[in-house]
Amino acid sequence: MPRWTFELAPNTLTKEEKGIIARNVTDLYTSYGIPAFWVNVFFHENGEYNFYSGGEYPPKAVFFHLDHAAKQVDSEEVRKQFIIKVNDIVRPIFDPKGIKWEYNIYEHPKDNWRINGMIPPVEHPEVLKKWTEKSAPIPYEGAYL
Repeated sequence: MPRWTFELAPNTLTKEEKGIIARNVTDLYTSYGIPAFWVNVFFHENGEYNFYSGGEYPPKAVFFHLDHAAKQVDSEEVRKQFIIKVNDIVRPIFDPKGIKWEYNIYEHPKDNWRINGMIPPVEHPEVLKKWTEKSAPIPYEGAYL
């Protein structure tokens, strides 16, 4: 977790554009010390006539949401800077295509988040370092409480 989920009409984005977004999203979070394998990006291409925006199909619109549990935004300044970074990831792809884009950011209690049934080691820097180096969840003492 984090998870970015995009809702869009078919063929709104190319395979290459999706890859650019996914890599840039991953780079954003790894710059905050979050292991790359925690970052998930989904593109839900809704079937024909299953996605409308402003009553129009096919829409020139993308809606996406960001789900966070690993870390919470701890100040207004950090929140604003993060939003600028989100915009910088999608704007270069969406704006030239004339796409209207909209998003929400949701913060979930980290106490409800698990990877392979384990509590992610956010509070255990030595374990987090191992998870990051191996790019995989590794059992540790107290992980399943």
